[in-house]
Amino acid sequence: MHITLRQLEVFVAIARAGTGTAAASQLALSQSAASSALSDLEYQLGEPLFNRVGKRLQLNENGRYLLPKAEALLEGASEIEQSFKAGVPVRLRLYASMTIGNDVLPGLAAQYLRQEPDSRLEIAIGNSQDVVEAILSFRADFGLIEAPCHDSRLVAEPWLHDQMQLFCHASHPLAHTTPDIAQLQQTAWVLREPGSGSREVTEAAFAPHLGVLNSVLELGSAEAIARAVGTGLGIACVSNRAISDKLASGEFAPIHTPWAQLNRRFYLVCHQEKILSGGLQRFRELCRLKFIEEMAQGV
Repeated sequence: MHITLRQLEVFVAIARAGTGTAAASQLALSQSAASSALSDLEYQLGEPLFNRVGKRLQLNENGRYLLPKAEALLEGASEIEQSFKAGVPVRLRLYASMTIGNDVLPGLAAQYLRQEPDSRLEIAIGNSQDVVEAILSFRADFGLIEAPCHDSRLVAEPWLHDQMQLFCHASHPLAHTTPDIAQLQQTAWVLREPGSGSREVTEAAFAPHLGVLNSVLELGSAEAIARAVGTGLGIACVSNRAISDKLASGEFAPIHTPWAQLNRRFYLVCHQEKILSGGLQRFRELCRLKFIEEMAQGV
């Protein structure tokens, strides 16, 4: 496609003004520039668009056919330009790992959409490895994960602090206890699937002391793990955000392991080559404000 908006703009101006000189003046162009734009347009189309009557230019049948189409195209281009000047509605594709997607992102998304009601957020939830792969393939604009990312193609920004909790059903023998290594080695564990940030933190905290964890079940979300633990199946380690209500109600009980490092960080990730739109920058700023809010609350 070689026709330009400038050529169409000159054509419409000449059609309305009747002369190249008047059209050039309206568009703040030289007469030669306006004449050249019209000549180029007629050359591209392979047809004349005006009858030359003295110094005036009158639309011929080709020009009358083109005029409404050219006006519609110019009007559409103007609408696009004005939309971006006014702030184009945002369409963001976000990908979050499970704990963030279920316990943090809904509140952030609601806050963002209250500020920008014409925007739309497409949210996918998976494990941290799923998020990384989606960012690398540009299937997502922005990611929120629960484990460090070491891929040099991505930018990972430390975000919220999170506390993992080893827990069990209140009727479990280890409820409210500080078990020794042998007890933790012998008991049944319910774990997240490989590739999840929670699994990575759990293994980093306990495997050096216990060896291979006695996993009897692997599940894809903290909610599923909580349901399994609720049946008395075994013990598990998930974010405190996911089970705080059940701990408070007494349905679940903590298992004390003061020697285990169960603190972690969440991370914001994007591709190094990703150009952050205004809408994406505003979402990232909202994430940063969430960090400041939790720090002030001592979370």
